[in-house]
Amino acid sequence: MGNGTIIMPDVPILGMPAGSKQAGQRVDHKPGKFDLLLETQGYLLLWERAARCPCEPVTDQTEQVNPNCELCKGSGWIYFGPDTPQNLESYNMDDLQNRLIQDSGGSVIRGYMRDLSKSTDPVDALGNWESGDTRLTVRYGNKLGYYDRITSLDSNIVYAEIKEADGSETLDLRYPTSYVSLLRSVDTVYKRDTDYFLEKGRIKWYPGKAPAAEKRLSAHYFCHPRWLVMDHPHSFRTAQVAYKVANPRTPTGDPAGLPSQAMLRYEFLVT
Repeated sequence: MGNGTIIMPDVPILGMPAGSKQAGQRVDHKPGKFDLLLETQGYLLLWERAARCPCEPVTDQTEQVNPNCELCKGSGWIYFGPDTPQNLESYNMDDLQNRLIQDSGGSVIRGYMRDLSKSTDPVDALGNWESGDTRLTVRYGNKLGYYDRITSLDSNIVYAEIKEADGSETLDLRYPTSYVSLLRSVDTVYKRDTDYFLEKGRIKWYPGKAPAAEKRLSAHYFCHPRWLVMDHPHSFRTAQVAYKVANPRTPTGDPAGLPSQAMLRYEFLVT
């Protein structure tokens, strides 16, 4: 046996090192410590869980979803929330936030978001691609799934789209809006409080001010950002907890769940 030779044991090693004691060694964390940090430092989020739509595919070979499905609107995904409504009386939500919650039927949670990124590939032959990714950490009990929908109730982003008028007294943009910066057609600029007003994120036209049906409108506005879960690399994590555990399962404590993490992407960059 030469110097530096590594000896591999025949029996796997388990247990405290020889001559050491468990007493006084803290390798665990207090239950609820991470949850407390998320609740005090995290964003207020609307969480909608995703499930596959049961609509019949248009072809058995590729199982392409039905683009005319009334349930999923051709996306292949449906969204749902908890059976029991949440008690949000202590949260002072505005009209737009309440509408988002009621329309979706989702849950309100808190989560910590970081590494929001926006990268552009100028040499792509099909045009520029923007990632719009972010990382979201939530409490262990809030099990995020693939394609779940997350909406920030505390934040706003800028969004622009082309919308075709339908001749009605209400104009629904892709996302409920908190403020409209610009609304115009090719020949007309529509003014807030003169031609329209906002009601729970919808554009309401004053009498006689609604544009004709099929007229194309350019809308530039603020909305609550919405993401889709594209990956969840840390779908579950555990750590040992010995803090005030009467009969721990192992010498270092019982396994307990840690906050889970997922990768999100702006919904408008995916669908």
